[in-house]
Amino acid sequence: MFSKINLKDELKKFQSKENSDILDLVNNQLLNDELMENNIKKNLNSCATSIENIDLTKYNKNDVYDLKSIKSIAVKYRLRFLPTKYFKNEIPQEAIFKTKSLEKKNNTSIKNFHILAPATSFDLEDVNKDPLLFAPLKNGKYLLIHQWGTDLAWYKKLSALPLRSLESILISIGFVALFLSLITPTWLILNSAEIDMGYFGYHRIAWFLYAYILISSITTFICFSQNIYPSEYQWNKKTYN
Repeated sequence: MFSKINLKDELKKFQSKENSDILDLVNNQLLNDELMENNIKKNLNSCATSIENIDLTKYNKNDVYDLKSIKSIAVKYRLRFLPTKYFKNEIPQEAIFKTKSLEKKNNTSIKNFHILAPATSFDLEDVNKDPLLFAPLKNGKYLLIHQWGTDLAWYKKLSALPLRSLESILISIGFVALFLSLITPTWLILNSAEIDMGYFGYHRIAWFLYAYILISSITTFICFSQNIYPSEYQWNKKTYN
């Protein structure tokens, strides 16, 4: 009780207590971060299908896009813009870290997320290429949080062109029918008729109309049987039909 005091030992006690406080602070911070990440994952997997806009003030203004621009890209490259609950692939940890950082800066919790990606990346109801993760804002626009995966192939734009809209489908059929009518030999069109009508004439126009109707019928059958619809119609639908 009345023993002498060793200043070095006393100093170690204070140092130990201070280190313990710092360690507790770090552990608490790590625990809070883990809880935030788990909450973000939960919101990503079960976010509401209705859009709940959030009021963010601290974010990169260059990452904000309006719905019209998103729709244009979705239609152009035949993509879907849907809530993350339908996304069947794994969302990378980096996207969760960015979301956590955004929540900390704005002192809020983001409960609604959307992803722009090819239809094959979603679990679609009845009736991992370059996905983009968005959060809706109060002003009706969308904040791009993270992009991952590989870029779309160069031919994606070309292959998606005929299916952008009903008009583009009809125009594409017209070009195919015109091409067939131009390369088909006259003797085949006239079915070996003895009269010589030349290359151009009513017979080739009639052949073009026949080819157009035939290709239209085949296209209609394939589209309905395989649930293929114009991108303009299904860009934000959670169903595959």
